[in-house]
Amino acid sequence: MGGFVIQRFHPLIRPGLHLGAAGSKIAVHSQQSRWDAACTCHCVAMALRIAGLITDPSQIATRKRRIESMLWRKTTEVFAKGMTFSELVVFVADLDCGLWTKLLEHSSHREAIPWIEHELARGRLVICSVRAVGDRQNHAVLATGVEGVQRDRRFEAHALLILDPAEGPPAAFAPCNARLQYRHGTSDTLPRYAKYTTAVDAFSAVLTGAVAIDVAEVQTLPQRRPP
Repeated sequence: MGGFVIQRFHPLIRPGLHLGAAGSKIAVHSQQSRWDAACTCHCVAMALRIAGLITDPSQIATRKRRIESMLWRKTTEVFAKGMTFSELVVFVADLDCGLWTKLLEHSSHREAIPWIEHELARGRLVICSVRAVGDRQNHAVLATGVEGVQRDRRFEAHALLILDPAEGPPAAFAPCNARLQYRHGTSDTLPRYAKYTTAVDAFSAVLTGAVAIDVAEVQTLPQRRPP
């Protein structure tokens, strides 16, 4: 029996003319330049915006609040060299804002996919490390949901919905500006490579690690560590 394609994105995301977060019309997307290696910091900024912990990712350089100031300083530190996911976990902890993280580092592509699916299903945002096949450079992107096929009561995910800081903002009423398709058809066997698609490009890629960030109850239960 055939199914139909649906997209499941994080409950704090609000699709609209500009992709926003709950209770605000300010855009979530944080734009990275083509010169810098600060993609991880831009992903953190988007996660903080979705969690309601910063007001506007595009204005952190001019803000005086502690979290925004710390994020701006870290961005200037890693502008040229980037930041590992282990360093990212330490940085989020240093923000001391109630965000708990869970690290999957130096993973294989086929190990990363079910891990990311599980964390998204638990209502967490996931910063993913993506590498184009044939390239040595990893790039951080923010996964905010999944796309898949609903057959009766079974949901079969086949792609991640991505906010890529190196791409332009999502188009009007779009929930993402990139997709990572990691499964085709109904096969339980994962292909060796995924297909990464943006508005202007498509290429084979692999996932090499991830950091899950629990933002769902950041303001009500900041002391609770998720399992």
